[in-house]
Amino acid sequence: ALAAAPAVAQEKAWSLDLGVDYSTHYLFRGVPLLGDNEVITPHATFAVGGFSAYYFGYFGDIPADFTAPGQEESYQEADFGADYTFSFGETFSLAIGAVSYLYSGTVKEQYGFLDTWELYGVASWDVLLSPTISYWQDMDAVEGGYLQIGISNSWPLGEKVSLDFSAALGIDFGYNLPGSFAEELGLEESSGDLNDVLIGLDVPVQVNDWFSFHAMVQQSIAL
Repeated sequence: ALAAAPAVAQEKAWSLDLGVDYSTHYLFRGVPLLGDNEVITPHATFAVGGFSAYYFGYFGDIPADFTAPGQEESYQEADFGADYTFSFGETFSLAIGAVSYLYSGTVKEQYGFLDTWELYGVASWDVLLSPTISYWQDMDAVEGGYLQIGISNSWPLGEKVSLDFSAALGIDFGYNLPGSFAEELGLEESSGDLNDVLIGLDVPVQVNDWFSFHAMVQQSIAL
């Protein structure tokens, strides 16, 4: 029995993460989609080996100023995605995946959003400041792309708490300013234009092996 104990204690090959976030704003690629309204985000991720599948839901209210009737309307969005991470050596990895965006009828009516999906890739280096280069390409309703270059670092504040810093630069390729929208405004479609900078400080607390919480503040700077 004693000899078998180490095998039992080995880390399981799969994981399931369930959580919910409350945010004072819904920022998506530099755009506050709900104005000054908050958003509730339940999420779930299942991972085994290099594969992961996930769900993110977004529930809030569209501001009255954003709607045709002049009153708040419910905002509902469901994102489903999956990716696989390939490791090359000890410091480089590449995740390749796809994600779909599904919107309620109210969101489609008030915002004109259409259900769509994207392909994406995330390159990561396990070196100083953990740099990443991520690119998403919409394959359906928008047909635009978004590139993000990020860095991050974590400082332990004890055995269960850390202070995590992150910063990212977003570059727009016809996503926030696609051709049809740009033409209405008398502008040229974005093509490698600087979009936004996102800076964040996060304090995660690992209470025990199965429960954690975090508090985070972010600043989005439009470019």
